[in-house]
Amino acid sequence: MLDDPMMPRAMPRLEHGMIIAPSNMELVVNDHCNIACRQCNHASPVMKKWNTDPETTQATLGRLATIYRCDRLRILGGEPLLHPNLTELIAIAKQSGIGKKVQLTTNGMLLDRLSDEAWQTLDEIELSVYKMANLTNDTIKSYQRKGEKFGTRVQPSHYDDFRMTFSTQGTQDQDLVNDIWKGCKMMNVWACHSVRGTHIYRCPQSIYAMSLTGRSMTEEGFDILNAADLRDGLMGFLGGAGPLKSCHYCVGSCGKKFAQNGLDRKSWKTDLDKPLEEMVDYELLERSKREANPVDDCRQPVKIRRGLVGKVQRRLNRLF
Repeated sequence: MLDDPMMPRAMPRLEHGMIIAPSNMELVVNDHCNIACRQCNHASPVMKKWNTDPETTQATLGRLATIYRCDRLRILGGEPLLHPNLTELIAIAKQSGIGKKVQLTTNGMLLDRLSDEAWQTLDEIELSVYKMANLTNDTIKSYQRKGEKFGTRVQPSHYDDFRMTFSTQGTQDQDLVNDIWKGCKMMNVWACHSVRGTHIYRCPQSIYAMSLTGRSMTEEGFDILNAADLRDGLMGFLGGAGPLKSCHYCVGSCGKKFAQNGLDRKSWKTDLDKPLEEMVDYELLERSKREANPVDDCRQPVKIRRGLVGKVQRRLNRLF
């Protein structure tokens, strides 16, 4: 029930007239991807090809920057390196001043496409390493060496496991929906604010769950460009009560775990066609309702050997 004890939510706060996010904000620059991970939480395998345009991004981030700050502004997709104007978008994100740092999140398969200008602008690159991407250790190390050259931190994280995310059948069990909302790390711990197009969302799943079930993608978003009272309106939106409509079709962060693998587009959509109840890890759900554990147990960061990186940097300094 909604009045059950639950962990405190990570909430935005007002400071000197600015909304300060609890952690990071995601900037979704495209929906499509070059691989099709099962239960991708951005639904990339079945989304139509879409790229944000730089003009819209400039206008949206420009207005948002007048009232909003976060720790990291994370640029992702889909696979962001498929965007034809990614270098320009990275510059827009950096110039906005919204994030203390600007990070690119990529599966790394196309990282050799990234321009030197983009490397120099970025503060960080997170490599989401999937088995199906076939990135070798030598390739990852070469990206880390390039990052040292440009002063960009490259952090690889292995994802051997995923969790169930979406159900197109959903559920009519309102108590279960309430519990999923209360136990959702995206909402209550990580506070995954996401910007796509001209709208900001309280989590990325609320964008794609609606689309997967035939609803408008913007239904659960807040229109940054057209809001009459941007600061107070957005503060109320981000801190509003739940659950969301999309929570009827999403397992949040408490889905059953499985070994990460890929599916073709038809099989990917079929994989969602089951009741939400069948996708829930109920033991994890009960624990998550009361424990604000920030760890993502599907993400295994790789420790960077600073001594080795330092040796590499000294060699590069002699070469360049």
